[in-house]
Amino acid sequence: MNKNYISKILIPITLLFLQLGFAQTTLFSDNASNYVSWTNGSNSGTGFSAWDLWTQNTDGTHFAGHFLGNSVSQGFGDVNSSGSSFSMYANPGGTFVQANAQRFLSSTGSPAVGGRQYLLPGQSFKIDLAIAYRNGYKGIDLMDQNFNLLYTFNVASDVYSTTTNSDFGWAYDQASVFQLIVNQTDVNSYEVIIIRGSDSYSSGIRTGQFSGFKLFIGNTDAGNDLNNLHFNSLVVQKCAMTTTWDGTTWDKGEPNANKNVVFTGNYNSSADFSACSVTVSNNASVTINSNHTLTVQNTVSVASGSNLIFENNATILQNNASAINVGNIIYKRSATPMIQYQYTYWGAPVVGQKLNLFSPLTSSARFYSFNANPTVNNWVTENSNNVMVPAKGYAIMAPQNYYTTPVIFNGVFTGIPNNGDYTVNVFEKTALNYNLLGNPYPSAINVQTLISNSTLNTLYYWTHNTAISSNVFSSNDYAVRTSLAGTAANSGGVVPTKFMAAGQGFFASSSATGTVTFTNDMRVAGTNSSFYRNTSSQNETFEEADDNLIRLDLSNSGGAFKQQVILYVTGATDGFDSGMDGDQLDGQFVSFYSIIPNHNLAIQVKSMPWVVTDQVPLGFKSTITANTSFDINISELGIYFSDKEVFLEDKTLNIFHNLKVAPYTFSSIAGVYDDRFVLHYQDVSLSNNDFLENQNSVYVFENNNKPKIVSSKSNITSVEVYDMLGRKLFSKDNINSKEFLLTELMQTNQALIIKTTLENNVTVAKKFIF
Repeated sequence: MNKNYISKILIPITLLFLQLGFAQTTLFSDNASNYVSWTNGSNSGTGFSAWDLWTQNTDGTHFAGHFLGNSVSQGFGDVNSSGSSFSMYANPGGTFVQANAQRFLSSTGSPAVGGRQYLLPGQSFKIDLAIAYRNGYKGIDLMDQNFNLLYTFNVASDVYSTTTNSDFGWAYDQASVFQLIVNQTDVNSYEVIIIRGSDSYSSGIRTGQFSGFKLFIGNTDAGNDLNNLHFNSLVVQKCAMTTTWDGTTWDKGEPNANKNVVFTGNYNSSADFSACSVTVSNNASVTINSNHTLTVQNTVSVASGSNLIFENNATILQNNASAINVGNIIYKRSATPMIQYQYTYWGAPVVGQKLNLFSPLTSSARFYSFNANPTVNNWVTENSNNVMVPAKGYAIMAPQNYYTTPVIFNGVFTGIPNNGDYTVNVFEKTALNYNLLGNPYPSAINVQTLISNSTLNTLYYWTHNTAISSNVFSSNDYAVRTSLAGTAANSGGVVPTKFMAAGQGFFASSSATGTVTFTNDMRVAGTNSSFYRNTSSQNETFEEADDNLIRLDLSNSGGAFKQQVILYVTGATDGFDSGMDGDQLDGQFVSFYSIIPNHNLAIQVKSMPWVVTDQVPLGFKSTITANTSFDINISELGIYFSDKEVFLEDKTLNIFHNLKVAPYTFSSIAGVYDDRFVLHYQDVSLSNNDFLENQNSVYVFENNNKPKIVSSKSNITSVEVYDMLGRKLFSKDNINSKEFLLTELMQTNQALIIKTTLENNVTVAKKFIF
């Protein structure tokens, strides 16, 4: 190998290696200070096999051995730890008189052969060597897990040599300290780097997997301690090597979670990838494409003039909350198509983003935050020059050039990527005051983790399905999410999952006044496509906490819609469980909810074990004046209920309807109906003997082309007739007879509900086609 190449090219590599050294993580290590005495089979370090120490060709006059020594006191360079190092000798000169010290790796995570493991791609092995007077020969053999020789570094006859280089040409220095590094660059590929001060040497990429080493010393002259070999500081690390993309290839293999990654040329991601740290330099432009995740253990650094771009739905996930990022990224986030005057709720995933630079065509008076202090409980106009605060939510109106045709807003955040903890003030919900917050990370977060580690209990996502009117948002447009389940907005759209996308702003109720802290532990890879929108993404997954769920939809042909969830969970109560149960927001036209004391719920979590006798009161509100037909149907049913019945009781019409057979249709005018509907898991009407007896004693049949009611036991006191929409067609009181002919009823050839009240105050409902 050309000596100029060694001195001029590899020194910059070494400097880069050292510059990125802060990212190194030690997996296991050993040094001489761990030992009182160093003997064959001893093993005080972790991650290595026991020492195998032996000598060759020794007798009374030719001898070799092993000991713990002080390299400095013997004139070597300092490789001591607590005053000692591993040391070996072999003298006087003879025929291959040699001391050996052999050891293998045992805790790298690779497959093992006889307990011997090898370095995984991106892992590094390091050892410090002190070699003074170069009498005889001294050095280290590198081996794979089957004892095959991979590489040798040898010092003999005043020459530093390796398997690939017969003479480094380095000047002799008695106090030399060598650091030998083995980088496993890829599967079955490695390189050896040897450093002495400013001198640096690389073997280049070679074939093999490093597993162990043998240190040796032999044929030295007698009576001189400088003939010894000293070594120390055995370390296996990850994040100690760097692979660089030059625009065409990786110089040290594909990136992974064990390697630092440097981009000096343009790059477009083709899949997810991981790195210990990421540096973009040399005016390179690096693009992480949509739905790809860049997972970084430590720091992200973007040099001036270079770009690190994350396309819509892409993710950057950082595992080390203490890592300090340097330089700006470009993070893109596309909102739901909007028309003029519509708003989207945002949270900034970067540091330093100004509101007016994020949406420059939005009117300067149309940036808002929300003050949830009960004494204020109102929107606050934000100065358009303000920098967005991490974890704070903002309502931003569509650009002024938007009109009646929906247009996707392509938001672009520019700044240092947020990482670590972010704390924001919140207020307890006492007067319908909700906190406007935002996901502070350039990655999705798990709302289950957020809710379980904070005072937040219910989250509300704004879908902007409906245009703002007179500065008032429609509550129809809020989808609801608790830790365990979600419901779609009244105005339609998808059910929010347990993952909240990057850039997402949201309202949240809090059970206490204080602070909420977002942490890196809440961040997740991928699952970043559900920035709240009113159309589903094929990449979204709708996982619930378990399968004990019933999702009910209320709708009509005019587009009114409301959804609620009943969910049975071990550990929940039948009272209000903060973070599990979610209060509903009244819709503009209809509301549909389950009821517990002091709460109307969009999401109700009930205790397990489930019992068939359980009942769930349901409430219904309508602001529609006209008598309107509605449907209640099951839109999602957990596996747990696949073999169980689900009935809806209409107490007004005295009907038990099996929702698993068909939706239930009823009609209603405007009003609040909190005692009309009950969810059951058995038909209670069929289990009541008294009811059955009365039910079987009442008959309805046609007589002279008119319905006739006959009671075989009790007098009939009153009769009411309804159509299947719940509209009352006829009523008659004070009958006091066992028979009654409905002479005033007009034939329509439709199904009717005839409710007959007997003198024992029992009402019997019969279905009759007339």
